Amino acid sequence: MRRLRVSTRGGAVFASFDQNVESFEDFLGPEILRYYDRVFHGPKLTVLGYTRQRIPSNWKLMLENIKDPYHAGLLHTWLVNFGLFRVDNRGQIVTDAHRRHGALISIRGAGGSGQATQNAANFKAAMQLNDGRFLDVVRESWWGEPTVVIMSLMPSVVIQQQVNSMATRRIRPIGLGAFDFVWTHFGFETDDVEMTRRRLRQANLFGPAGFVSADDGEVLECMQRNFQQIKHGNVFNQLGGAQVDAHTDHIVSETLVRGMYHYWRQVMEA
Repeated sequence: MRRLRVSTRGGAVFASFDQNVESFEDFLGPEILRYYDRVFHGPKLTVLGYTRQRIPSNWKLMLENIKDPYHAGLLHTWLVNFGLFRVDNRGQIVTDAHRRHGALISIRGAGGSGQATQNAANFKAAMQLNDGRFLDVVRESWWGEPTVVIMSLMPSVVIQQQVNSMATRRIRPIGLGAFDFVWTHFGFETDDVEMTRRRLRQANLFGPAGFVSADDGEVLECMQRNFQQIKHGNVFNQLGGAQVDAHTDHIVSETLVRGMYHYWRQVMEA
């Protein structure tokens, strides 16, 4: 068996086959490390459960999905109606110096209708929950101001804090047109029984059959089918310019997607 280079920080374990890879801290960079340490801030982690699914699409489409803030307001009615993630929320986009990692940061709004929902065909103004406990959000002391921070670490890890629900998501390619998507839902050893229940309830938003994330798996499958119909092999779609900003004070930007592919080309051409 090959020895791996292993790094642990805040209870999470990372490993690489490359013995010469830079340190974990240098790999993330100070901007992304700050948000990583915000989640893994000291208490011992407790695993609440796993979910997994096999998605018939290229693995990069999922990483692109995580970095794309536009689709959340267009596709995920759940997020828009209840203010969990939408373009009129206050937010930020942060990247590392290489533009390979990113953080989408949002502060929950009031939800309901507004200017951001006027042209959203999927918006349901009258949508209500039969069980309001799914949105029983309690602000935790370590949050600071953000209520949502989703970090995408190149090439295959996502760290999610969506109100009280926390999870890592791991992308495991199994071929040109399929990958396994593995979720680890977690909490802290310091959580009381009610907080653990709250995290588990809110975890119903995510995963293969989640109220929100089920949409992503279906859309990625449709995109892969469409790409396979294009015989010349080139697909290009550009919105919002060509620049790659290191920081924005809003979430209406494709800078994380462009940054990912900018870094991807550098690696593949090296």
